[in-house]
Amino acid sequence: MRNLAVYSMGIMNYCSHDPACCLLKVHDNNIEVAYAEEGFLSRKKKSYQFPIRSMKYCLDYFGIKLSDINVLMLDYMDHKRTFKTSNNYRLLIGDFIRSRLRIDSSKIKFVRSHHYAHALTAFWPSPFEEAAVLVVDGLGSQQQTTSIFSFNTKGTNKLLFEQKGNGIGLLYSLITKQLGFGSGEEGKTMGLAPYGALVDKKFDNYLNLKGTRKGCVVDYSHLVDRSPTAKLKVEIKKPTKKTDVYKDYYTKIAFDLQNETEECLTYLALEAVKKAKSSNLCFSGGVALNCVANNKIQNLSEINNFWVQPASGDSGIPIGLALAGLEEIGIDLKTLMSRKNRDVLSSAYSRDHSPLNNLVDLKVKKLLSENNIHIEKFKPEQIAKSLIKKQIVALYYDGIEIGPRALGHRSFLADARTPKMKDILNAKIKHREGYRPFAPIVLKSDFRNYFISSTDDHPYMLQAPRCTNKALNNVPAICHVDGTARVQTITSENGIIFDILESYKEICGESVIINTSFNDNDEPIVFSKIDAICSFLRCNADVLILGEKIIERQKIPDIHNFKNAAEKLQKKIMERFFDDSIKELTKILKKDKAKTLLQFINLNAELSKIHRIDRVISNFIEFLLLRNINKSIFVDNYHFKIINKLINIFGLQKKDICPKIKIIEDNFKSISEIKEDSDFVLYNISAHFLNKYTRNLFNNPDSLVSFYKLSDYKINLENFDSKEKFFVKKNKEVVDYIKNTYEHNTKVSIDKFFRDFIKY
Repeated sequence: MRNLAVYSMGIMNYCSHDPACCLLKVHDNNIEVAYAEEGFLSRKKKSYQFPIRSMKYCLDYFGIKLSDINVLMLDYMDHKRTFKTSNNYRLLIGDFIRSRLRIDSSKIKFVRSHHYAHALTAFWPSPFEEAAVLVVDGLGSQQQTTSIFSFNTKGTNKLLFEQKGNGIGLLYSLITKQLGFGSGEEGKTMGLAPYGALVDKKFDNYLNLKGTRKGCVVDYSHLVDRSPTAKLKVEIKKPTKKTDVYKDYYTKIAFDLQNETEECLTYLALEAVKKAKSSNLCFSGGVALNCVANNKIQNLSEINNFWVQPASGDSGIPIGLALAGLEEIGIDLKTLMSRKNRDVLSSAYSRDHSPLNNLVDLKVKKLLSENNIHIEKFKPEQIAKSLIKKQIVALYYDGIEIGPRALGHRSFLADARTPKMKDILNAKIKHREGYRPFAPIVLKSDFRNYFISSTDDHPYMLQAPRCTNKALNNVPAICHVDGTARVQTITSENGIIFDILESYKEICGESVIINTSFNDNDEPIVFSKIDAICSFLRCNADVLILGEKIIERQKIPDIHNFKNAAEKLQKKIMERFFDDSIKELTKILKKDKAKTLLQFINLNAELSKIHRIDRVISNFIEFLLLRNINKSIFVDNYHFKIINKLINIFGLQKKDICPKIKIIEDNFKSISEIKEDSDFVLYNISAHFLNKYTRNLFNNPDSLVSFYKLSDYKINLENFDSKEKFFVKKNKEVVDYIKNTYEHNTKVSIDKFFRDFIKY
């Protein structure tokens, strides 16, 4: 009798900027993968939505219901629970949806940590039998920033080191935001950085972005306050308009930040292989998308083999969660992970050749017919000739990329032999900042003719090797200002993009073309055929490859009407899919009133405010009044001011609550100044004290008491402003939150509420 199939689903448990779902099917010791990002289906980039659509998509792929899965594996922020995984974050519509999923609660499990999920995605798809695994991102479970693991195929894995509080990921994100870029747009800062290489002038308040290093720690507490009150402690002037980032001041900041990132990551890479006693390194976490730093790690002599997870950011977390789910229900990964199954996991493409085909294919066929669209059969030599004529080609081919890089299945393709093509693409197609580089795609067999690297294997566009003189002279459009290029190598296994490039080389002699993601600016990569048609029409590309068919823009009888009809169909399909997702996977009924949703958001916004503001102040007062005044208390200037405010407000005497007060800096270098048998109120230092991997840096840590806990917000000094109420924002925060996000019509049904007020 054959074994029944087992299904493990992974989703993030809180609202992520890159929500996604992964569903793994294990049957007869074979593994199959269904995966989708929520933004693919909602057409919203960095959406923070709950992945209800991608959950339905994965279930539909295998033809099962939510009740059929064996485990739903979640990660967590501060607490292993489905309700309020962190007290610091207001609950959104996504949390409301999650709380009403149609699933047996006994099937819901929690991963060891966010970083462990990252580590699983880094090791098991890699080609290694054993490796050090480095995870670096902005924020993981309980304020994780850096983790080092050792893994092997015998089933042994161990957490060797963990840093909490702040790290290079947090610094990079905060400075990116200060430069005027949005959440998840660190790549824009990386692209801007080379323009600051030649800026040698000194500016007022020049920033030294160097981190403090000790062992595996690289700390930036002198520059930033840790999460959850993440903010810069140093002043950076914010641009008044988008074009300001071209000025020397901003390009210099971007350059220094990128340079520090490269130094930090190469340092951590060396520490990781040393600690794990391995010369193989796997890398994951959002910071692993820094392709310039990755290439420097690749070239380190101490590292023999290097592998980066293509979906290394939070969009890849569900893959790791689904793997952890298999572990949870007793499936031994060391037995399951044959080379064949590991190759399935390492594929950069989904297995679905026609996403949403039951909703899309027939309707698209009808759309093309009704608009008299001329269809031709795909011929690689024809596409090559179009590229040589400087036409822009949109490529939609079997399987969508997993991860943020376009890898020749959802790509815009263009000739790279003229520098002007970069400007043409930015203006005509991508509608984005002119300084941002475009990546090359190259035949792997010709890689060394154009690029310099210790390996010719770059399948995922995750490194930026240096360009050779031939590349600089013959294909200048793909060379960034610093002489590097974020390259992808391809072979016949990559599908028709290989045939196109072979034909292109045969005609013009070069085997490099521009490859950039098939999407407009601030739009996710296209997912279904209707998404491809709509994006093609909006972005003014010349040719659309739709599987084995070709549509030429110049042969479309009425582009305006065709575009309107396509966008109308796209919206209809998206609304239908979302409605079905809510209906099939949740207990939300059409008769339910939106008032229920608003009560949910309103109450939890208030509870979060209490936790973040009121509770921490109340606890601090208790801490001061109940502590042993014979012990020293170490504070920084910020908290010294707060103590003085409280003394004035309550008419206290300093000698009665903290006669032995010592003022030091709240950064990593000050740890040694904290004497044993003391109390301290130091927000950033507390993260190291509460971490078992760095606690031994303190003098007799068991004799010390920290006021702050890892999940605490930093006390806001503004709450003590005499012009304000003692606890400010009592109701305003809740009102503004609802008004500025999801409206407040309490009379309509939830079905209509979602339909009218969630913007697709």
